[in-house]
Formats: sequence, structure tokens, C-alpha cells
Amino acid sequence: MQDSFLKRHLTLSILFGSLLMILGIYLMFQQESFVKIFISILGLFLAGSGLFTLFSLSGYKLGKRSKIATLVKALISLGLGITAVIVPLTAADVSWKVFLFVIAIELVFSAAILFLDALLLRKSGIVVTGMLSEGVFSLVVAILLFVFPEQIGSMLLKLVGVVLIASGLGMVFWAYRIRKINRQFNTQAIEVEAVVVDESSKD
Repeated sequence: MQDSFLKRHLTLSILFGSLLMILGIYLMFQQESFVKIFISILGLFLAGSGLFTLFSLSGYKLGKRSKIATLVKALISLGLGITAVIVPLTAADVSWKVFLFVIAIELVFSAAILFLDALLLRKSGIVVTGMLSEGVFSLVVAILLFVFPEQIGSMLLKLVGVVLIASGLGMVFWAYRIRKINRQFNTQAIEVEAVVVDESSKD
């Protein structure tokens, strides 16, 4: 039973790792649609950040103004994130450069709110490491979007591709390694059992 579960788990790991590598290779060689894909990825990040903030807001001990600012940030992130995911799929005639600037402005606003909330919540017992990490990430991406609005999409998309390929390779190698160790363990267990049976039969 346990051996069967392990085999299924390793098979799924190999399959998922292979899919990650294929997706990574696909992203690295995108040329025409890389901006749309990159905007969609940013949209997923913004939407996820907005949803997480909305679900977590009730647990934050913030003042009225800070809570309103955080709520506004969450709603804008969610709305802009959904828009950024949908618009590239509709083939709408929009200025992608302007769209990236709008996302960059929202990321700066989000980073400011995240840093402020982390500062206000640092003594409340709530772990603020995630807020600080998201704030730094948002600020760095926003700066890159302002400085390299056209090149950043291609550069980061290729970086995401490399990360996906590396993650996929890691999962596949890990699965093969665990499978090899499991086979060696089963072989040794069978040999030990055979020795025990042989010695007991002599007695």
C-alpha cells in the first residue's frame, strides 16, 4: 500500500516537473506575445495579493484610516489584476506600455501600504515578513517597469522560464533519486529477510 502510494507520488512529480519544463521552454521562446503573457502574470499576482489582503484584513488591528487605505489597495489590486488577466486574452487594441505604467503605479501604491501596515502591525504579534517581502517585490518590479517598460516583459518572462525549467528539472531528478533509494532499500530489506529466514531454518 505504502509502496503503491510512493510510486503514484513519484509518477505525478515526474509528470508535473516535465510540464513545468515544457512551460518554461515555451515562455523563454515567446517573441510576439511575451508582453501579453507578462501582463497576465502580473495580473495574477495583483489579483492574488488583493484577495489575500481582503481575507486577512479582518485580522489586522489597524486604525480606521489605515484599514480603509488597505481595503482600497486590495480592491484596486483585485480589479486591476482581473483586468490585466482578461484584456490580453480579448485581443483588445490597447497601449501595452501605458498599461504597464498603470500596473507600476499600482505596485508602488501597494508597496507603500504594505510597508505602512507592516510598521503598524510589527508589535501586534502578526508575522509581517510576508508583507515586507511582497512590498519589496512590488517596489522592485515597479521600478523596473518604469525604467525598462518595453524590455522588462521579455527579460522577466525569460527569467520565469528559467525558474520553471530549473524547478521542473529539480522535481524530476528528485523523483528519480527517491525511486532509486526506495529500490535499494527494498532490495536490502529482502536480503535481510532472506538471511533471517535462512538462519532460522538452520536452527
